[in-house]
Amino acid sequence: MTATIWLLSAVSFVVVAIMTVSVPLLPVLAAEFQTSIGYAGIIVTAFALPYGAVQILLGPVGDKFGKLRVIAGSLALSTIFVLGSGTADSIEYLATMRFFSGLAMAGTIPLAMAYIADEVPYETRQLVIGRYINGVVLGHIAGGVLGGFAAEYLDWRHIFFLFAGLCLLFSFFLFNKSSVENIQPGRISIRSTMSLYRSVLLVKKSRHVIITGTLEGVFIFGIFAYFGAYLRDSYNLGYGTVGLILGAYGLGGLFYAMVVPYLVRGLGELKMIGLGSFFLGMSFLSFGFIERWEFIVPLFFFAGFSFYVFHNTMQTHATEIAPDARGAGVSFWAFMLFFGQGFGVTIFGILINNFGYKVTFSLAGCGIALLGWWFRSQLADR
Repeated sequence: MTATIWLLSAVSFVVVAIMTVSVPLLPVLAAEFQTSIGYAGIIVTAFALPYGAVQILLGPVGDKFGKLRVIAGSLALSTIFVLGSGTADSIEYLATMRFFSGLAMAGTIPLAMAYIADEVPYETRQLVIGRYINGVVLGHIAGGVLGGFAAEYLDWRHIFFLFAGLCLLFSFFLFNKSSVENIQPGRISIRSTMSLYRSVLLVKKSRHVIITGTLEGVFIFGIFAYFGAYLRDSYNLGYGTVGLILGAYGLGGLFYAMVVPYLVRGLGELKMIGLGSFFLGMSFLSFGFIERWEFIVPLFFFAGFSFYVFHNTMQTHATEIAPDARGAGVSFWAFMLFFGQGFGVTIFGILINNFGYKVTFSLAGCGIALLGWWFRSQLADR
């Protein structure tokens, strides 16, 4: 991987850490602001919805003005709102800052993947993306571990101050790299952008990738927001322990990044999609039935590994949605994924409040397994 791709991996670390840090913080935020876990979950939705919604606009902007330049600008702007998150005195104020953080950070990870797709041929792209996601995985770990540590031993606000500083730092480095990037000639408009997205949906293969990404957001990203609260409520664990357990999910992703060349050669895309989604779904289904928290740790590791087996393969397919405008294509896929996440967080919050974790995790697990089976069957029919 080039130095620029390593830098983009570091950017993804910060973005994902900011995105996921709310998971271990939900119980302490609900207690501090005297509200329910389900209502506190609005801070997850508040980030996910604008993060996904603005993708549909920033993708074409990245194609036109340069993906690295747009990523750097997004990070610089997000610094203000990440700092603001650390000054929140109510759940509504925090949700507002998370909303604008998600809005500002929208032009980051999808454009980074589009940049990689522009630079790396399809034959080796999954291997490079598999290494690039080290930053994403470490961000998942940092969000869980640092969030839990801050809740247990520090003021939770301090973690947002740390992340704001990293946003500013990486923004500076990327601005220095952006001058060498090739950009597309011509003008962009709402009409041309909508025409592009319409043409994407008319292609059967692209449409299936979009549908799968949306439902992945519902069943995987939507339910993940409540894992921290589940560990706290079900096992009465300290926030630091909750953060460490959530970190095991990320360690499974790191293990995937180590073995991805062997998986690609040995299994191929179809088996990776089928096996990854099946074992991830069965892991989620099992969570509600485990009585001792010690057994949760290896299951979280296995779930994280299975997730990346499935998700990384999906990411590679997303880079081919619109080969002539990758920024727009990948951003459209991300838009639908995070739309699904926002919907999933809301629905699963209602289900948890009314039916509990066991029923909710079981529904999510079955949904994931069926989704992977359906997408694999669509690819096999081509």
